[in-house]
Amino acid sequence: MTASAPEQRPRPTPAPRAAGTRLAIIECAERLYAERGVNGVSLREIGAAAGQRNTGAVRYHFGSKSGLLSAVFEHRMSRANELRERMLAEADAAGRGMDPRTLVEALVLPLATLLGEPGRPSWYARFLAQTAADPELAEAVGYRPGTPWTSGAVEAERRILRTLHTLPEPLRRQRFKLLVGFFTHALADWEARLAARGPDVPSRRELVEHVVSLGAAMLAVDVNPAAGPRGGSR
Repeated sequence: MTASAPEQRPRPTPAPRAAGTRLAIIECAERLYAERGVNGVSLREIGAAAGQRNTGAVRYHFGSKSGLLSAVFEHRMSRANELRERMLAEADAAGRGMDPRTLVEALVLPLATLLGEPGRPSWYARFLAQTAADPELAEAVGYRPGTPWTSGAVEAERRILRTLHTLPEPLRRQRFKLLVGFFTHALADWEARLAARGPDVPSRRELVEHVVSLGAAMLAVDVNPAAGPRGGSR
């Protein structure tokens, strides 16, 4: 999730019409990928769903599937990143910048704010869950350094790995990966239930509280398979 990324060059500001086309494609891609899987829909189908008659419209604007996936991620995460950086700064000011629960909350809450409400569905959490199922595609939308919309997530990851300093390096990264997978799928499940107007759907606040509590517990468990269970053998 923290593999090196190519240097980011400033993009020219698109004309209003082109910007509207890009946004329509991004939003259609997010929905279709969330509903049918990343490999279950073609770029041509996404363009048609976005109202584009030109069958090469998606490739013209985004170059490839990877470029489109990254555009969806950037579109959503730019706003989430602002909140995440603000939460980390506030935690530092309060002396809680390395508190595991605070760091988990800084990862979860900004994502939760992007999700829908009753009668106003969203697809972003399900989009993330779909891309996470494919390691190569996950890398295209992961918490990469060098992109301005991932700076807060990269910093939160760096701090969480530091809190796990008693574990071997590979195990730290595995623990973090499990944490991200857990809260991504928990948010995706809530998003789907909300969209389906299912019974007994918790509120956003209840969801975040529950997910953050469980995520913090994942970081607190002192388990090192190489060392065996605590207390020695019996």
